[in-house]
Amino acid sequence: MAEVKPSHLIIGTTLAQDVYNEYGLLLLPAGAILHQSDIRLLESHKVMAVQVAAAPSTIDMPSPVLHWSETEAARQYVDAVQKTGHLFRQIASGTIPPLNRFNEAFYPLLDQVLQRFGFLQFIYLKEGTDNYTYRHSLHVGIISALIGKLLGRSHEDIYFLGQAGLLHDIGKMKIADELLSKPTHLTDEEYSIMKLHAEYGSQLLLSMEGANEQLALCALLHHERLDGTGYPERRTKETIPFECQIISVADVFDAICTDRVYRKGSSPFEAASVLWELACNGKLNPLIVSHFIQYIVLLYVGSSALLSNGDQVEVIMIHTDEPMRPLVRRGEEFLDLREHRSLRIHKMIS
Repeated sequence: MAEVKPSHLIIGTTLAQDVYNEYGLLLLPAGAILHQSDIRLLESHKVMAVQVAAAPSTIDMPSPVLHWSETEAARQYVDAVQKTGHLFRQIASGTIPPLNRFNEAFYPLLDQVLQRFGFLQFIYLKEGTDNYTYRHSLHVGIISALIGKLLGRSHEDIYFLGQAGLLHDIGKMKIADELLSKPTHLTDEEYSIMKLHAEYGSQLLLSMEGANEQLALCALLHHERLDGTGYPERRTKETIPFECQIISVADVFDAICTDRVYRKGSSPFEAASVLWELACNGKLNPLIVSHFIQYIVLLYVGSSALLSNGDQVEVIMIHTDEPMRPLVRRGEEFLDLREHRSLRIHKMIS
């Protein structure tokens, strides 16, 4: 084991110890094989040294194709979207694949994501509305599992949350496509039809080989809110299972960040602000929201973004009192967004 400075020289080596940033956020776990994006992540969080399994000079550098890289991440993501889309379309045509088919499409990607939390940055740089329902389902599965890990849940619970997030909107396959892809806001009548997807999803999962009542319950209740304003049963607080509360947070976050047919997606900082407001208003669980948004905002330290006025900036530091309004750098100038209330981070660009 050797202590070394993060640089291109240690690409391909294996971490011997978990790496945390100054706020105690896990950046990379022990056993991770380092690649270029990991080095950038370590540098952006000002990590000065890491422990690797051996000194770089004693290791034969492996071929990049053997290890998880940004190119491989993109390939696995596209592959998971395509496979998930195929399975969802089968449901739309009247065939219900068994649960293990969905796991086979999703788990290889989830395995990699849970090893490198920074993958979330990748999915929110993608733009466009193609395959929205399938991408949204994948994202909610990823985020739900990630939240489970942040909350210290068991391995079994984490993968269950991934499954439940992936399948939370499966009932939308019973909703007419012209409604799902309508480029304008739904009428009251159309919205009433759209809300039926929660009950449809529960029914589908109860009939799916390998699924169980808990998965079906997550599909049924992911639009419930702690104050009783959700649907379809208007449940409140502890009558909503904790797993469903996690999926609700993941669902809201991704719906805000991802492009829709009727609007462009917002930045993770704006989505985090909405989550916090919903938590403060008694709709979402503040424990879940606070753990997740702390992770989200810290993840983007060192990243480039566009402000709401169009200026490009770099995220420099997160404030503990207002984490969604960080210190940013615009050229040689530093801007504290706590003091510039008219500005907000509109979009992440790298």
